[in-house]
Amino acid sequence: MEINDFVGRLKEFEELEAFINKRVEERLKLKYVDKYQSEKIDLLCEALSKAQGKFPVIATNRDNNFSMFRQYADLDQMAHAVRAPLEENGLSVIFQEMLEDEKVILSTKLLHSSAQFIETRTRIVPSKNDIQTINSHMKAKKRNSFMNILNLTIQDDLDDDDGEKDMRQIRIEKAKATGINTRYKAKEESFKLINKTELEELQYILSNYPDLAENLLENLSIESFADMPKSKYRSSKEQALKIIQLREGRTGKKIVSDNDWLE
Repeated sequence: MEINDFVGRLKEFEELEAFINKRVEERLKLKYVDKYQSEKIDLLCEALSKAQGKFPVIATNRDNNFSMFRQYADLDQMAHAVRAPLEENGLSVIFQEMLEDEKVILSTKLLHSSAQFIETRTRIVPSKNDIQTINSHMKAKKRNSFMNILNLTIQDDLDDDDGEKDMRQIRIEKAKATGINTRYKAKEESFKLINKTELEELQYILSNYPDLAENLLENLSIESFADMPKSKYRSSKEQALKIIQLREGRTGKKIVSDNDWLE
């Protein structure tokens, strides 16, 4: 092969290599990006609108184990209530446990028979790493995700009224010419978190009551006890001890300090 032919062939290979590299870069840019919904959701939206029009009134059926004066509707109650309207419109809800960067994620998908979908994801952070606590935490997360993705409301759920109650109080204060500063308490509004000793004490108190632990986390809207505001620690601990006392029938006992039970 003459030198000129060799140089020409080499140039062709270089051009081919550049072409291939460019195509690979273009493909990499077009790689699948994890989405929280399908490319189109028009059919799903239409089906969900029809289904929601047939959702019945959902009543509370369970007592909140941490807050004795609150009730809620469990996942089974909500699922049974909306199952028929969802099925009639080709809709279904599924849960999946996923692992992302060594973190457990709960995926909740609203699926349509057309393969369109909407998804929500939430991180699973139980207060303890044992099967009972993990299961309790997972059930609570599933319930909340199910409500959110279907936009469900529960009859007589006190949480639904919290916003209106708060606004009503503000209106009263405005009528009395009192400002928001009268409601601000620096100590209560502190962002300081509980310390290690308080964390360990709370974990010890609730170690045999994973349902109470999960209800407490849900009531405070935190992922773990390490995130608990210091201003909420004492009242939360006292409430937990009272409920445990009632559960165990220790009516002849009383709390004499933050740490002790007295016969």
